[in-house]
Amino acid sequence: FCSSTSHIYLIMTTLRAAKKKDAGVGDDIESSILFKLTKEYEQVAKDEEFANDVTALFCGSKRSGKTSLIDRFINPTKDEKDQPKPTVALDYKYARYAAEGSSSKILAHIYDLGGDDNDELVSVPFSSTSAIGNIVVAIVLDLSEPWGVLPALEQWLHRLRQLALKSLEALSKESEAGAQRVEQIRLNRMAPYEGHPDGPSINLFPVPILIVGAKCDLFAEQHDSEKRKALCAALRYHAHLNGATLLFTALKDKVAMKSMRSLLQQTLFGVIPKGGLVEQTDVSKPICVPAGKDALPSIGAPHGAPASDQTWRDFVGNLFPDPNRSAKDTKKNEKDQLNEALSKYPETSVDDMVEQRVAELQQYRKQVERSQRLASEGITELRKD
Repeated sequence: FCSSTSHIYLIMTTLRAAKKKDAGVGDDIESSILFKLTKEYEQVAKDEEFANDVTALFCGSKRSGKTSLIDRFINPTKDEKDQPKPTVALDYKYARYAAEGSSSKILAHIYDLGGDDNDELVSVPFSSTSAIGNIVVAIVLDLSEPWGVLPALEQWLHRLRQLALKSLEALSKESEAGAQRVEQIRLNRMAPYEGHPDGPSINLFPVPILIVGAKCDLFAEQHDSEKRKALCAALRYHAHLNGATLLFTALKDKVAMKSMRSLLQQTLFGVIPKGGLVEQTDVSKPICVPAGKDALPSIGAPHGAPASDQTWRDFVGNLFPDPNRSAKDTKKNEKDQLNEALSKYPETSVDDMVEQRVAELQQYRKQVERSQRLASEGITELRKD
């Protein structure tokens, strides 16, 4: 029968009219043409609900390079010397893609989280059940500061996993189509690991996830190969056990940036690059390991110790001690002391200011959601350059 939903609707309307006219025909509706067309229409509508839009959340530490990567994905010809302003709170951009010969376009809603720890901002991309039905998470890590890479990765993995699970649960309870979509996401995530020998050890992240090591050129310049091998192995370990694709990139490396764009085009728009993503585990070159292509024996273990989050954390921490550790601890203690002191002397003006900032944050969140809605409706005036 017709595949166009408008044609299906037209045929359904005609058949209903005919059935009313010939009410004496007692065919069982569940075996009738009308029933089959209705089911086909519902299936097409369900598929289209999640097919035309995809949501991408880029998160990571401040100044890790998230905005630069997004900008060069949207505009590949952008000059590498053109540095964007730091993202404040949560920024929204979008990209469209139309396959050759296709009249429909896929719209990617791209959220750029400015390193903020505010739970309300992080949850914005997960707040819509239609968005969670087709979402991709990208954690961007600053390799030029290797001492902060694993702590940041572990923090984001834990935080985003909880948000994704909660949102998927809400989607599955919303409707039968939602439940079917959640099951399809689960099957898609499991597919690369079917029959994988490391299967029992893998705790798949609930939705597609990318781990991006930015500024890999600085990382290579500043550290010897043995240290680089250790951090690369630790990142491969985390990526593998979470079902993530791991990719290193640098703005000045044209080959690495091309791989980055190919990965995003494949993940967001389903565009498979010619020859696929080239797997690369040589630490003298930008790392690229697609989800499901790695293996624990190939990754190895930290100095022969049993591989675990803790052993890798300790091993890498010893190789890359945090030069700012004491300053951070002092700052934290001072902050705690200040909060404790302020709590003893409440100020109405201060409390009012806090309430005002919370209201501004809620208004900003609504603005971001409005921008996404306008983009979905094809209104392009708000597009960011």
